[in-house]
Amino acid sequence: MKDAQRPECRHWIGAEQRHCREGDGVRLYIPGHRCPAHTPSALQGKPEPPTGPGWPIFRTQEAK
Repeated sequence: MKDAQRPECRHWIGAEQRHCREGDGVRLYIPGHRCPAHTPSALQGKPEPPTGPGWPIFRTQEAK
């Protein structure tokens, strides 16, 4: 992946009047791309939820 396409953290750091722009460990959340320090859980001082197996197969069949 080229650097121009690499996602970066878009969390606004108000005290510094800038976006974080960290590129390591960035994941997409509802509010946008976030680095590990700025995930919704991290901002609330909570641990990250454990990863799970994903959406259960029976739930996708009910939605149809």
